[in-house]
Amino acid sequence: MKYALRIAFREFGEHVKTKGFIIGLILFPVLVFAGFRVPAILEQISKPTRAFAVIDPTGRFTAIVDEAVERDWQERDDKARLVWLEKKKADAQLADHVPEKRLFRRVEVPPEAIGADLSETIANLKPWLTGERKVHTDDGEQELFALIVFPPVAGQVRKGVQYWSTNLTDEALSKLVSRALAEDLRRKEYTEKGIPQAEVERIARIDVKFDDKDPRKAAGEEDVGTAEKLRQWAPVGFVYLMFVAMMTVAQMLLSSTVEEKASRIFEVLLSSVTPWELMLGKLIGVAAVGLTMFAAWLVSLFVVLRFASGGVGEVAGPLMSLVFTPGVLVPLAAYFLLGFLLYASLLLALGSLCNTLKEAQNFMSPVMIVLMIPLFAMIFVARDPNGVLAKVLSWIPPFTPFTMMNRIAGDPAGWEIAGTLGLLLVSVALMLWLAGRIFRNGVLRTGAPPKIVELWRLLRG
Repeated sequence: MKYALRIAFREFGEHVKTKGFIIGLILFPVLVFAGFRVPAILEQISKPTRAFAVIDPTGRFTAIVDEAVERDWQERDDKARLVWLEKKKADAQLADHVPEKRLFRRVEVPPEAIGADLSETIANLKPWLTGERKVHTDDGEQELFALIVFPPVAGQVRKGVQYWSTNLTDEALSKLVSRALAEDLRRKEYTEKGIPQAEVERIARIDVKFDDKDPRKAAGEEDVGTAEKLRQWAPVGFVYLMFVAMMTVAQMLLSSTVEEKASRIFEVLLSSVTPWELMLGKLIGVAAVGLTMFAAWLVSLFVVLRFASGGVGEVAGPLMSLVFTPGVLVPLAAYFLLGFLLYASLLLALGSLCNTLKEAQNFMSPVMIVLMIPLFAMIFVARDPNGVLAKVLSWIPPFTPFTMMNRIAGDPAGWEIAGTLGLLLVSVALMLWLAGRIFRNGVLRTGAPPKIVELWRLLRG
C-alpha cells in the first residue's frame, strides 16, 4: 500500500503544480464574480437608451405609451434606490445614488419620412429602422429601435397594433406597451359599465399571497422564506460543478495514462510495483486532485455569493447558509468521491488499452453519452426531488451520484441516502475489480485496442 500512496503523491503533485490547474482555480471565482457583476455593468455601459417612434392617427394612445415608459423607469429607479439605502446603512461613505438609465425614449417621426398616408410613412421609415439613417436624440445620433403603429380607429387597437423592429428577440418594449394598453382598455370597459375609476383601481390592487409553510419544521418555525424556496435549485449548480470537475480530472487521468504507457514509463514502474498498486495510486492521486478542485470551487462560490454578489446578496447569503451545512456538504462530498472513483476507474482501464489519445477519445464517447442522461434530467429532478423519475435514477449506479446530489436539498429519506451510498460502494468495488483485471492485462499491451471479444478475454484473466 505504501507504494500506491507514493504513486498517489506523485500523481497529485504533478497535476496540482501545472499552470493550467492553478490558473483554473484562480479563474473560477473571477468568472463567478463576473457572472454576477458584468451583465449589470454591460447593461449600463453597452446598452444605450433605445429610441422608438409612435404613429398614432387617433392621438389617444401616445400618452399611454409615454406614461408606461416613464412609470417603468421610475419603478426600476425606486427599487435601485431601496437597495442603495440598505447598503448606505452599512456603509455611510457610500457614494450618492445614481439614477437608473432609461431603457427607452420616444422620439418624433422624422419630418422627411412623413408620407401622404400611413403605408407610405411606414415605407419611408424603413431606412431609419434598418440603421441606414439615424434619429436625433439627447444622446446624439441613434438608430430607430422600433416603430409602433396604431390603427386609425381606436376600437381596432386589440388586434391592429403593428410593431416594427429588426430586433424582435428583445420584447421588453413591446410587452411594456402591450400591458399598458390592456390596462387602459380594461379601465375604459369598467368606466362604460358605470364603475368609478377609484373603485377600478382599488379592485386592480387586490392580490392574494400565499403564506408558505413547511410541515417538516418545528411548531412556530414553519414559515418558508425565498432562500429556502431557492434551496432546491442550488444542488443543480453543484451537479454542474461535479460534472465539470469529474470530466476535467478524468481527462487528466486518461491523458496521463495514455502518455505514460506510450513513453514506456509504466514498464519502469511495474518493475517495482504491482499493476494493482500502480492503478490504485493513480486513482487516489487524481481523486485528491478532484476533491481539491471541488473544495476550492465551493469555497470560492460561497465567498462570492456571500460577499460580492451585488443585488442578489440578500438572497445569496441566507441561501448559502442553508446549503453550506454538514447535512448537505457531507453527502455531496461522498457522492462526488464515489462517483469520481466509479468513472475514473473505468476511464483508467480504458486508457490502459489505448496507445494514443485519439484511440482514448473513441472510448470516451459512450461514457459521455451516459453522463449526459442525468444532466438532461436535472431540471425535472430538482422540481420533484422525491418523484418517480428521481427515485428510479437514484438506484442506477452510473446516474446515482448526479441524481442524489441533485436531490439532497429535497431532504430524501435517510434510508435512500444510506442505500444509494451502499450501492455506490458496491459498484465502485466491482468497477475497481474489473478495472484492475483490465489494467493488469492491458497496461503492457501494444497494437490496436482490443475488440469486445478480446476485452472479455482480458476480463476473464
